[in-house]
Amino acid sequence: MRAAYARFCWLRGQFDSGFGVARVHVLSPGFETPNGGAFLFPLVVWHRALAEGGIDLKIHATISDSLTDCDVLVIDSKFHRDRWKFGAEPVVKEFVELKRRSSKLVYFDTTDSTGCLQAELLPVVDLYCKNQILRDRAEYMQPHYGQRIYADYYYRTDGVEDTAPLYSNAVADQTHLSKLRVGWNSGLANYSAFGPYWTSLYRRLPLPPILRFSRAFVSPGKDRPIALQSRFGLGQGRESVTHQRRRIAERLAGRVPTDKLRRLAYFEELTRSWAVLSPFGLGEITLKDFEVFLTGGLLVKPSIDHVETWPDLFQDGETMISFQWDLSDLAEVLDRIEANRSRYLPLAIEGQRRYRDSTVGTGAAERFCAHVKQVWLH
Repeated sequence: MRAAYARFCWLRGQFDSGFGVARVHVLSPGFETPNGGAFLFPLVVWHRALAEGGIDLKIHATISDSLTDCDVLVIDSKFHRDRWKFGAEPVVKEFVELKRRSSKLVYFDTTDSTGCLQAELLPVVDLYCKNQILRDRAEYMQPHYGQRIYADYYYRTDGVEDTAPLYSNAVADQTHLSKLRVGWNSGLANYSAFGPYWTSLYRRLPLPPILRFSRAFVSPGKDRPIALQSRFGLGQGRESVTHQRRRIAERLAGRVPTDKLRRLAYFEELTRSWAVLSPFGLGEITLKDFEVFLTGGLLVKPSIDHVETWPDLFQDGETMISFQWDLSDLAEVLDRIEANRSRYLPLAIEGQRRYRDSTVGTGAAERFCAHVKQVWLH
């Protein structure tokens, strides 16, 4: 299957190669994970717009002699995901060789949270892109418990400890922080009820028309008899990462069910829900956030004021409502938005409008192209 994917990437690159002026090669294992798929999704869907905007893009599934025959080489972090467990040295050595053969080497980190960097690569690569980045870059010079800034918060404030503690790798050289760039978050994919099925089909039959952004938007102003929805799992590894979800589940007990549903039932419930509480998962931004924008509910999240991302859909008081990490204001926030639906409806409308504009709106492809050029080529 990977060979077929590589062959398709090569053929597509040959077909479109005449349009570009900056040759960009991307090394990726393909649509094997949700975040990896969301990284590739806009590159495939908007491939023509990228070419017309001056980017001759080719996606490679393997390392070959032709991989570095480009102006910019971008490495999807999922390509080496399973190799770090054997030690950083061989991975770093491979990057050193790729850098030696490349004009410009870019690493695109598609891990979930803001907090964890592969800091060993910063001395090697020219740019380090990430789905979402800490606004205060200096935070990366400190190790964080649980490899996340919010896990570190619960470790310090609630005394939450993991069975096998892990810390994020601190950046040793402050000058390397200037290499950090915001790429694009996982919102640029299809998060409709049947979105994963289309992506799964594309993995088996990689024809670009199969991939498309969803247009199945549900009006925020429709009748929504369910005041609050909040479905989420608790089995996500370390206690410091799941602690927030467990505490929220405790606070919501007796108010709303939090156990997970089958996908179609879950989406049907979303369309009937006024507000949807979306806790942090393995990262601050979760796929549920984009499902909420599609289905028209009011997104309610723990504060993400510390996060810089693109598209920046998460504006407290404009596109969503947030609450404090210690949950001290959670009940008040939920009561307020339920009692004042007319006041908060414009936020749900604006959140959906911005998400629509970022995916299927007029000029969305061109704005993405401009962002890519700003991040990778300047």
